[in-house]
Amino acid sequence: MFLEGHIVEFLDSEQLRIAYVRKQERDRLHLVDPRGRNLSVNGDRVVIVHRTAFENDFPAFARQISEEVARRQAEIDVELLWQSLAEKPRELEAEELAEIFFAEASPEAASAMFRALMEDTLFFKRKGSQFFPKTEEQVSTERTRRQRQREREEFRERTASLIRQLVNNKDVPVTPETEPILDRIQNWLTYRTGDEAAAILEEIVGAARAREAAYAILLGAGRLDPSVDRFLVMAGIDPEFPPPLLEAAEQLLPRVPQPGRIDYQDVPAFTIDDEDTLEVDDALTVRRSGSKIIVGIHIADVSAFVEKGDLLDAEAARRCSSIYLPTVTVRMFPERLSTDLVSLTAGVPRPAFTVEVEWDEQGNRLGYRIALGTIRVERRLSYDQADEIIEAGDPSLEALHGLAKHLHLLRAERGAITFRRPELKIRVHGDAIHIKKVDPNTPSRLLVSEMMILANGLAADFASVNSMPVIYRTQEPREALAVEETPAIEALTFERIRKTFKRSRLSLTPGSHSGLGLSAYTQASSPIRRYADLVTQRQFTAILSGRPAPHVREELLQILVAAEAAEQEIRAIEDRSTNYWLLEYLSRRKKDEPLSAIALDSKGSIELEDYYLRAKIAGPNKLQPGDTIKVQIEAIDPAKGEVRFRVA
Repeated sequence: MFLEGHIVEFLDSEQLRIAYVRKQERDRLHLVDPRGRNLSVNGDRVVIVHRTAFENDFPAFARQISEEVARRQAEIDVELLWQSLAEKPRELEAEELAEIFFAEASPEAASAMFRALMEDTLFFKRKGSQFFPKTEEQVSTERTRRQRQREREEFRERTASLIRQLVNNKDVPVTPETEPILDRIQNWLTYRTGDEAAAILEEIVGAARAREAAYAILLGAGRLDPSVDRFLVMAGIDPEFPPPLLEAAEQLLPRVPQPGRIDYQDVPAFTIDDEDTLEVDDALTVRRSGSKIIVGIHIADVSAFVEKGDLLDAEAARRCSSIYLPTVTVRMFPERLSTDLVSLTAGVPRPAFTVEVEWDEQGNRLGYRIALGTIRVERRLSYDQADEIIEAGDPSLEALHGLAKHLHLLRAERGAITFRRPELKIRVHGDAIHIKKVDPNTPSRLLVSEMMILANGLAADFASVNSMPVIYRTQEPREALAVEETPAIEALTFERIRKTFKRSRLSLTPGSHSGLGLSAYTQASSPIRRYADLVTQRQFTAILSGRPAPHVREELLQILVAAEAAEQEIRAIEDRSTNYWLLEYLSRRKKDEPLSAIALDSKGSIELEDYYLRAKIAGPNKLQPGDTIKVQIEAIDPAKGEVRFRVA
């Protein structure tokens, strides 16, 4: 059809547009729209052809046509038209439908019909320029879908309005209208179930603050116990064990010495832990055999009580690790197991996974063996008690401390990171916040640390040599730095070292751990507290008993992935909780006091010397890295984990 000089309507992205055909080249039309913009389209996109006109008259005609089309479209009852065609459905052009409804098929009537059916898609399907009436079933189904969609949108609008009210009110009103919203938010926070109310909350306050906002809302509504740690609640972690787990733990019996285990009960064993530690998972022995020194590192044998796939194992796999917060400890196992049957309690025999190492008097390692044993702890020592005993010259502990210093130096020569900073131990009892500074470089802490690193390193060597499937921990080499380990520049030195750290990773293939200065490293020394350690221990105890390893590589890979994810999440929970209570302590006790700090850079980054807290100071400054200054709190919000200082 020759269209040059005509006013036409064509389809453009599912919309009808009016234009004037300035020129036609075969199937290509060169158009101009009412605003004078030039267009080029294929002729098959034209669906309505109006009158011919001069180009100069086109804008006026376009307005007239549009007004007439709008008037006609307002008259169309699409449902009535559909009903008249339902008995004999067939594909129809817009002109035919206009003829049926208006009793005429003018271009304006056809355009009005085309536009009406494009807007209301309930009753007709469109294919190109033709329309086909839908069946009654199709219309009914679509009506139901649209009704549900409207209800969802209305619910979303109501929910968003209510959530905004809840977010902005400290005293949350509990009404028949808010109750269902509170239910949904609580289910999302507690069970991590996907919910539209939670999605709306994330939109309103931001995904990063959604759980804090949910906690505040539920606390204000009286839905949460304020004595339960806020960070556990926000993470959806229930510290309690379900009744079947508690019952399974209660049914366990102490393990008496068994055949096949080496009996170490005649060798005096001792433990060194914090005063409040209840999950005691390692003990040490030291004895002489002629000129040789034999050191035993004994790990609680949890695998003797917890079998692969049983109820306790499944729960430990789900939890992945114990969680240590200032307010509470969330254990991986029920207390009947973790603080009783497997804990290396003084005076009772306990099954152990033992790494026994022989040394000459010069500190050269002569050999080692890994075995299953039975031990009886003779002395339980705190770190402070152990330090006093070492200082007093106790032969056993003094020998172990000397060996630990020797091992520490050897690892340092192999590139290990030996620079360890003091830490804060925060405990909350009722309304009281207690802060204790822990020095990791005391003789007893160095002793325990080096013995555990030794045991885990030798276990990794054993597994590697014997092609045992276990989970290894590896770390790529870091950038070498020459550092001066002095208290005066401790924070600055640590900041420099921290930037060179490579993240340690879990692997099924042995590899070097640069941070520890070892060729291979696994972790089997904390099976009461870390599920991956229990799995590794279980592999060893099976092999040492002459049985095949219970976990194949594919299972270990799944455990590895879960352990890495859980490790990050739990560390984040512990860090946030510790930071919250530190800021709460500073807010209560130190808000108006000048505090000593050291500048980490020239951009306002500082560290509080007594609290190892990194923060920013407000306003311009002329600080240089290493400067010591006095600062005061300018603004602090423990719940948000935010604090800002000013120069005092």
